[in-house]
Amino acid sequence: MRAHLQIALVFLSFLLLAACASPTAEEYYNRGKQFREAQKPVAAMNSFIAATRVRSGEYAVKGRSFSNMATMCRMAEHHDLALALYRKSLEQFRLANDSLAQAFALNNMAWENAVLADKNAALALIDSALALSPAEALQNKVLESRAAACLYAAQYDSVLFYTAPGLAMDSAQSTYFSILRAQAFTFLENPDSALFYARRVLCRTDNPRYLDDVYYILSHCDSAAAADEIRTLASTRADVQRTLERNNTAWMEAMLLARESLNPRPQPLSQKTVLALVLSAVVLLLALAVFLFIRHRRRINTLEYQCALLRRSPDIREELQWNDYGRFSAVCNERLLGIVDKLEQRGLPERDIRICVLVLIGFSYAEMAQILFRAENGIGKDKYLIAKRLGVSARQLQDTLQKIADSHA
Repeated sequence: MRAHLQIALVFLSFLLLAACASPTAEEYYNRGKQFREAQKPVAAMNSFIAATRVRSGEYAVKGRSFSNMATMCRMAEHHDLALALYRKSLEQFRLANDSLAQAFALNNMAWENAVLADKNAALALIDSALALSPAEALQNKVLESRAAACLYAAQYDSVLFYTAPGLAMDSAQSTYFSILRAQAFTFLENPDSALFYARRVLCRTDNPRYLDDVYYILSHCDSAAAADEIRTLASTRADVQRTLERNNTAWMEAMLLARESLNPRPQPLSQKTVLALVLSAVVLLLALAVFLFIRHRRRINTLEYQCALLRRSPDIREELQWNDYGRFSAVCNERLLGIVDKLEQRGLPERDIRICVLVLIGFSYAEMAQILFRAENGIGKDKYLIAKRLGVSARQLQDTLQKIADSHA
């Protein structure tokens, strides 16, 4: 029982070492968020990809990782790639059984379809999202997606309809709705309203992507009132463009990583993981060696093992120190669990004890006759008398001697 416990502990330690060998999906995800906030797109993308490849059941974390990767692709205007990654996030959220997260993933897919000018697909995904969750936050996001779908489908009146409720929302969302309305009014050739919402955006954000949209709107408004805003914004255009293109090479590399993540290839193990696995294997081998050594020592001390060794001995008389009864007794007591002392306590003489030892070891009549230099018939008679003295039959003598050897008396 103790040996089985040792094996279980060894395997448990092996599993614990393997589990601790590399970061969890949650740890990779948190690193990705930190790198993203620090404007390090390549490091962020690598961390999010690593989170999705951890072999664990952290489906919600993997879904958020795919979602963050998709959002980065959206920022870089890679909408087809963003759509594919949002679809991956949806798969993970389904495994996590998170209805709200699934609904947001569907809405994000709808937004990407809207940008890709597939209004029907966008609206179908929006309906699916609403069927999953009635959450108010989702309702607000759905309005954005509906408005975007109508904008890219050139249905500008519908854009105004869907963006109207969003103007009363928090500043971040209302700013986006203001951008959508400004764009719609621009295409509807209503420069005054377009300017109104464009200025509203200028007062609320310095997001370079929003400013880029505002510059486009102001530039297309044929109004003297827009001249000052255009000049002011134009003076910052260099800064805006630098912000947009500051990590252009890095963002391109991050997009390549994201695209490759859709067709993952086997990744080599990290040095830390390899080292942990090697150490675990060494510990396991050492524990196994100790276990086998202990088991071997215990087996050596068993009566069955010692009898088998003595049966294979090339010279049993020499092995048992046959010619010196004192040394014979010592050898037999040590190797056969004190059999001589136990038989002496039962009153057996030296001659009978020698025969009993040979019977216990398992020699046949012919082999005992050869060892004792006697006839087989005489040995059979002695065996019968010894068995009678011990109160058993001759056939039961060997089993009886084994019980005597195993006894503590």
